[in-house]
Amino acid sequence: MADFNLTLLAQQDLRAIHDYIAANNPKTAKRYIGTLKEKCQNLADTPGIGTARQEYHGLYKFPVGDYLIFYRASQNGIEVIRILHGSRDIEAVFKQTQP
Repeated sequence: MADFNLTLLAQQDLRAIHDYIAANNPKTAKRYIGTLKEKCQNLADTPGIGTARQEYHGLYKFPVGDYLIFYRASQNGIEVIRILHGSRDIEAVFKQTQP
């Protein structure tokens, strides 16, 4: 089984997603974070699935509900760079923080 590593920004993204959902439903928040981590593990086991996005520094993008997981392959699996809501200005986010 391959590994997935969350960058500090991806960890912060998960906390923000959890907090946002938990404001209305803590159980749903916990379950959704579990789903996102499960998808990260799936991506680690099969790196390269999703859409390669050269405009985002060659990262792969994979949708999970309303969220997008941005990652790159690593020696032992994947490195998750960001997990962002699809309605955000993704280009602006990546201009602020170069992965």
